[in-house]
Amino acid sequence: MFKKSIVFVLVIMSILTAFPASAGGSIASMQKKQREIENQIIEIRKKAEELKGQQKSVQQEIDALDGEIRALSLEVDKYELQKEEINMKIAESEQQIEQLIQDIDENNTILEKRLRVMYKNGTAGYMEVILNSENLVEALTRMDMIKLIVQSDVELLKSINEQKAQVEGIKEQQEIERLELTAVINNLNAKQNEITVASRSKEIYMTSLQKDIKEMERQQAAMDEQSKQIERDILAAQRAVEYVGGEFIWPLPGYTTITSNFGGRADPITGAWSSHGGTDIRAPYGVPILAANSGEVIFSGWHYSYGNYVIVDHGGGIATLYAHASKLLVSKGDTVLRGDPVALVGSTGYSTGNHLHLEVRVNGVRKDAMSYYTKKQ
Repeated sequence: MFKKSIVFVLVIMSILTAFPASAGGSIASMQKKQREIENQIIEIRKKAEELKGQQKSVQQEIDALDGEIRALSLEVDKYELQKEEINMKIAESEQQIEQLIQDIDENNTILEKRLRVMYKNGTAGYMEVILNSENLVEALTRMDMIKLIVQSDVELLKSINEQKAQVEGIKEQQEIERLELTAVINNLNAKQNEITVASRSKEIYMTSLQKDIKEMERQQAAMDEQSKQIERDILAAQRAVEYVGGEFIWPLPGYTTITSNFGGRADPITGAWSSHGGTDIRAPYGVPILAANSGEVIFSGWHYSYGNYVIVDHGGGIATLYAHASKLLVSKGDTVLRGDPVALVGSTGYSTGNHLHLEVRVNGVRKDAMSYYTKKQ
């Protein structure tokens, strides 16, 4: 991509050095130079189209990166949610462990007290309980109670052991949860690194793309100015005769809708703010374009921006220009009268639809064509 851009710039620089901004000489020699520049402009426009194709390709890659970043962001959100769930599980486990430890401590305290009493009293203590009974039934009842107490002691010990085992199991599960959490966090960090790399790649693409586009626009503008300068030189070298006189007639009788006035406007194709050097009048394809006044045709041909266009010199340094024609009806050197057809409406060159681009030039300088009309016919 960038090698082509370098070649593109070198071609333009060679053209700029080949044709100085101030062109002199006869109209024929200047027209020859203009044709040479316009041929080069056509070639540059082809290269510009290639660059736009590369731009489209790069944009597709950027869009793909955007999609990848969005997908990674969704994954990050998913891992964050999993991390929160694991943290909640760990918190619950810690609460359970704390409660079990508390239960174990309480059970240990009860058991220690019971064992301490049994140790102090021993077997004699149990015999004393039986002998002090008033009758056999009471003695048997007391023996049953002793058995229940002993059985309770055994159950308590068993419960304590089960609780210890449960605590150990929870601890093991907690370690597993912690390992899972660590794995999730590591995976999350890796995904975040991927996002960073993808974002950086996008920035590099955008920077290089913007530089190429700006360079293309700058060089294209330079070439446009070269062509326009020669046009101005041609018009400045018009016939040294007086103005033919009379008012201009409307070049498109019956069609008076102006779609773009003289002066600043938003470019209809790029949208960029630019200076519009003429007046655009909407009309159907093939409608005859009439000469605004009598004079001599000093140019009839093609321009990459104007498309098919005609310039009529009316003397006194005043000329009219009719652009974007579908067909030219006059040739250079022809004499035309006010109202003679010089071309047919079209949409050639840099155009978005059928219309006439009308210019009035005085000594090569563009003027607002509408200032030369008191009414539209």
